[in-house]
This record gives sequence, C-alpha cells and structure tokens, in this order.
Amino acid sequence: MMEWASLRDAYGSAEHVPALLATAAAAGADDGGPWDELWGRLCHQGTVYSASYAALPTLAQMSEQHDPSGYVAALHLAASIIASNDGPEERAVVRQRYAHELADLRTVATRNLRHASDDTDFVYGLQALMAFEDGGIWQRTLDCLANGEALLECPSCGEDLLLNLDSPMPRVASFADASLAPTAVTPLEPSAPTVEGRLLALAQTNQRTAIAAKLPYLFGGSNCPRCHASFQVPQAFA
Repeated sequence: MMEWASLRDAYGSAEHVPALLATAAAAGADDGGPWDELWGRLCHQGTVYSASYAALPTLAQMSEQHDPSGYVAALHLAASIIASNDGPEERAVVRQRYAHELADLRTVATRNLRHASDDTDFVYGLQALMAFEDGGIWQRTLDCLANGEALLECPSCGEDLLLNLDSPMPRVASFADASLAPTAVTPLEPSAPTVEGRLLALAQTNQRTAIAAKLPYLFGGSNCPRCHASFQVPQAFA
C-alpha cells in the first residue's frame, strides 16, 4: 500500500491526494473541482513532487478508461508531471520506474490526437505525446503554437526575443526594444528519423495544415535583432 502521508505535494503531506483522485475519477468531468486541486497539488506552476510521481499509475488507468477525446485531464496532468524539469528526482530514474505506465499513456495520447476538436486541442495533445516519448524541449514548449508566439533568448547576448508564429512570414523581434528591426526566420524541413520529423508527419497525417505550416519555422534559424548572431530556434527557448 502506498503511504501517501509520507509523500509530499505542493502544500505538504499528500494524504488527501488519493481521495482527490477518486473524486476526480467519479466526477466524469475534465475540468473544475477536484482537477483544479490536483493540478495545484501535483504540478504547481510546473513544479512536481514525490506525490506527483506516485499518482502516475492512477492517472494512466484513468486515461485508458476515458473515452477518446482531444483533452483528457488525467492524461494531460500525467504529461505535465513527467515532462517537468523541476522535481525531487532525476527524470531518467522516474521514467524508468514508470516505463509501463508511460507506454500505456503514449498509446492513449496517440489515439486521442485524431479526436482533437481544433488546432489548439491538437497542439496540446501533441505536446502530451512528446512528454510520453521524451521528445526533448517539445514536451514543454510546443504549446507556443497554440499561443501564436514563442518566447526566446538569444544564446549569444541574452536578449529577450519574441517569435511571432501567426504571421504569414514569422519573424523574431526584441521583446522590449521596438527600435530593433525584426529578423526573418529560415524554416527547416526536418528529416523523418528526428523528433521534429515525427511532429511534422503527425500534423500532416492528421490534416492539421496550419500547424504543419508553422512547425518548420519553429525548427528553423534566425539572427538576433540586437547582436546579429545566428541561432537555431530550438536552442533559444528561454
């Protein structure tokens, strides 16, 4: 039996987490009530805790039992937990411990992609899938496609930058200095064996044409508006 009282969540003892998980499972909804509290306790502003990892098997079971949907709270909470870089253990150790659950979650996330109601739903589903596949920075930053912009930092001079992904021709601008001329982004068509190639293929297969058109710019390169140093967008996420 899991000794939840000995585990920690964002507010201290995790003794209340099992009851919250049971209430969320019984509620049959994907927002509000117990889910709000579970997010606050288990993935508080991106930080996770020992109880967060312990909840993964239950979240995986709930995800499998849920009808196929573009958004499943249990699945997305599990994705945010496993993708977090701010936790009490090494991510590789946690991934190894819960390898079976992550495999099940990956299957559910892959299935659910085709049930996304719109491009935003699809992007968050794709980011969740990347979490279960350990897809590098894309398990934490792909949601910028839904926001229409990506916050970057010049690797050379540290200038805060903004990549506008909703423009027909995306450009990189200084976040704070409008006097600096924005710079063009050179898109990159990724090769198939890469994580980026998989992302593009999934967008194309699921007929998400707008997302597929933006992805090469997210994978591409540009120059800093301030120091003019060249950089690749994936390496510039702040």
